[in-house]
Amino acid sequence: MSGMIQIVGKSSGVSNLLSVDSSGRVVVKDADNITQTTAINTKLTAIDAVLDNSLVQQTACATDLAALEVLQTGGNASLSAIATDAAALEVLQTSTNAVLSTIETSNAAIQSAVEGTLSVSAPAISTTSTVLENATSVANMATETTPSVDVGAVRRVAFFGSLDDSSAVIKVEVSADNSTFYENTEQAIYLSSDNFFRTIDIDARYVRLKYENSSGAAKTWTAIASYKA
Repeated sequence: MSGMIQIVGKSSGVSNLLSVDSSGRVVVKDADNITQTTAINTKLTAIDAVLDNSLVQQTACATDLAALEVLQTGGNASLSAIATDAAALEVLQTSTNAVLSTIETSNAAIQSAVEGTLSVSAPAISTTSTVLENATSVANMATETTPSVDVGAVRRVAFFGSLDDSSAVIKVEVSADNSTFYENTEQAIYLSSDNFFRTIDIDARYVRLKYENSSGAAKTWTAIASYKA
């Protein structure tokens, strides 16, 4: 517009002049020709601020929606993966059930096979006794050696009998081949009366007793070997 349109009015006792300038803007002047657009501009600025804030909020909402869309996409992918895993687990469970069923069948067969009466037998234990000397007279300064005993796998042998030489020492001899004998000094039998008894641990195969009479008179000797196997 090339000119100004002036409208003269009166508001609350104040004469106002309303005009439109060449740019199409409304200009309000009071009776003293002072422009009254400051308040209008302030309100317009406030309106612009409100509109700008609204645009910011709309932008933020759009951003949040985009983020939610991304999250939803990720959630959908996770749910799809879970569904896949669940299907795989179902397959594995089916296979496991089949194996358990096989094990149950095998256990039932084993139980059926082993059920019944369990019998336990123990080998009979027998005692072997050998008379080595039977009232044998041993002259003074003579040595009497008993026949040997083959004890095999036996570990303990009991020797007992009588000898009327209460201060005598009966020696124990062992051998691996029943030919060469060695004195077992740890297992000697020391008499304190006419009767004697001694259990001896034997690690050799053959064992025998030896009595050396140095009492000054003839002595009578009875000796028995006994073991369990």
